[in-house]
Amino acid sequence: MNALPMFPLAQTDAVRQLNAAGGAMLGELRMPARSEIARELIGRVEAAKATWHAPTHEREAASEDVAQAAWHAIAADAQALRRIVARLSGWPGYTLAGDGGCQAAPTIALHSDHDPSFQITLLRMLAEAVRRGGATTAQWAHLQDRCLVRSGRPKTCGTQYRLYYGQLEMCPVADPEGLDRHRVNVGLPPHHDRLALLEHRHVTAGRPASVTQERPAA
Repeated sequence: MNALPMFPLAQTDAVRQLNAAGGAMLGELRMPARSEIARELIGRVEAAKATWHAPTHEREAASEDVAQAAWHAIAADAQALRRIVARLSGWPGYTLAGDGGCQAAPTIALHSDHDPSFQITLLRMLAEAVRRGGATTAQWAHLQDRCLVRSGRPKTCGTQYRLYYGQLEMCPVADPEGLDRHRVNVGLPPHHDRLALLEHRHVTAGRPASVTQERPAA
């Protein structure tokens, strides 16, 4: 089993600044140095947003052709991110990809469940980007939790849910009593706030659903 990189307790001033600003750095870092990378990442996420944000019962009712097209799009997005990180020899952080590109990259990584080893590679890159001030701890926490869930281990920050017979439930967490403390430490809101939004989107009265992995959630 691959070991997952844990985020260090000590944070640099750059990381604290990122978290305090919700991921926005100083003005000179907002414009991407590699605008072509930013455009590709943002474009792919925008194209996929309608599918990702659709209520769960709509996704489960989709025809086989629609489901296959969505799967192929996810695989293509992951392959594009693979090419980008290989070209950069690292994560497309704020300096290179700008605010939008740096937000889009972890979103694509979260949806790359078909390639768990690649997700772990991306997690390591993202952790290093956070240490250098190029990404946020909240972005890292989302992907860390996703990799933990995929490996069958309890997650840390409560960012992953599943829909089970019409009820949204959180995937197991390692420290339920300290969950909101962990979330605050990585720049996430209280889990009940996020759960309310997810329930509004995915839980439909009178329409039971099968087990479904929520992606992404927090």
